[in-house]
Amino acid sequence: MRDIAYEQTLFKHQRDMLEMLNNYSQQNPNQWTQHDLFAIQRVLQIYIESFIGIARYLVQQKYQLNVSQSREALDELKKRGDITFQQHTQLLKIIGFRNVLVHDYLDINSAIVEAIVIQQQYLLLNSFILQWQQELALI
Repeated sequence: MRDIAYEQTLFKHQRDMLEMLNNYSQQNPNQWTQHDLFAIQRVLQIYIESFIGIARYLVQQKYQLNVSQSREALDELKKRGDITFQQHTQLLKIIGFRNVLVHDYLDINSAIVEAIVIQQQYLLLNSFILQWQQELALI
């Protein structure tokens, strides 16, 4: 059974994080303060986590499967043809980066964070989020 309130909250939260990332992507990273860099890292973490939440929720709603881990959701989506092998590989790398943000916070390479934001690499997640939002509306 769909949880419309959960979906609305999740998608709003995701849009808020996307707006913040888009704002930072338009700025000169040489002018980012340490505070900005920490904020960007946290926003990226939350944005990726919201993507994971949407992927798990989609698998639950579309296939009536409960998956407890992000990789399981992506594996299931790949297995059922919702994402390609290449997309699966890219998404696993992004989830791996989220793990770095959470667990290896002392060794985060700011050049990688800068590249992700300035090159707007996070938009790959947004394309899936928008597609999955439309699919959920049809369930």
